[in-house]
Amino acid sequence: MVDVVYYYPIKNGAPSEVGRSLFLSLLNKKLPIKISLFPQYKKENDYLKRKYTNVDMISLSNLLRFDKNYIVHFSVEPIVFPNRKFLLYLVSIFNKKIFGISKLIINYHGDPRTEFKIKLNNKNYLTCLLQLPDYFLTSFILESADAIVVNSYSMQKLFHLKYNVSNLYVIPNALDDSWRNENKVLDLNEENTINLFFHGRFAPEKGIDLLIKAFSYNLRKEVKLKLYLAGSQRDKKYTTYLKNLCIELGIEENVIFLGSIPISLLKSYLNSVDAAIYPSIYEPFSLAILEAFSTVNGPVLYSNKSGIHDFVLKKGYNFYAFEPSIEGISNSIKILTEQKYDKTISSKQREFAAMYSWDKIADKYIELYEEVKDS
Repeated sequence: MVDVVYYYPIKNGAPSEVGRSLFLSLLNKKLPIKISLFPQYKKENDYLKRKYTNVDMISLSNLLRFDKNYIVHFSVEPIVFPNRKFLLYLVSIFNKKIFGISKLIINYHGDPRTEFKIKLNNKNYLTCLLQLPDYFLTSFILESADAIVVNSYSMQKLFHLKYNVSNLYVIPNALDDSWRNENKVLDLNEENTINLFFHGRFAPEKGIDLLIKAFSYNLRKEVKLKLYLAGSQRDKKYTTYLKNLCIELGIEENVIFLGSIPISLLKSYLNSVDAAIYPSIYEPFSLAILEAFSTVNGPVLYSNKSGIHDFVLKKGYNFYAFEPSIEGISNSIKILTEQKYDKTISSKQREFAAMYSWDKIADKYIELYEEVKDS
């Protein structure tokens, strides 16, 4: 039996939620491994001991005293910053290089260098300054890993070309069973109005500015449309730009900024709108699109730059993907306004989403643990 030390993220955000969901699914399995937790924050130890009564909490000092082989699984990639996650990485590398007793599995939910360049192009200089060490040291971290997990084939290709690494494993993200439950239907009021929905972080790479411009073009065609935007607005500069853009285009009454909303309300919106749309210019996977596939009673329109599109094509489905440009998004919205879409699309989307459960994905990680152990 191999020991796995699992880095357990606490913060909000999709990568952390993925890390927690995966861990819970692993615990529900008959594991051929012993799995221990290394929490993001030491102060969470007592809470997690109560929550997971049969799971040990591991400290850095424990790891320094280890005298047997073990795997460290970083469910979120280590960033070059003085925190517990990076200290765990340094201790693991020390044990690997000096004693040969540790192996590393690292999940990358995106490419640090691509994301750095996006922030630089959008003049987020402070964030870029903080991420500069990651930009330069990502290659070293990747080379030190025994297995690198990415969540789409497009990311696998990007990492292989950019960093010349070959120990890449493609394992997609998934949904928990609650996404397959019945959800409340909201009364969105106006009759004969097409309601569009987006959810995700408000960030330049999500292409929301392109969506707003394309949306305004379709309004000029005298079609009644409403666009609901839900998600974290921590990027104040970008959020302000989006709101001012709506005013400039004269569509502020047609675009509703919901901000961050509870998961139950999110599911209700997805269950109530006519369609959902995701125009990212860069998207390693997109849990949001998978959530929409499982819930929306109409077409889910999405960027062909989204990693999930790899799996849609491999499974033989033909959904509504578009080039993330104003013209591409506008033409997709036109599919709705002209009612030129497959009226059975929602059942096909749900069928696809059902293939991606954490129970199935956890099996892929167990196989990976066994492979890394024996390598």
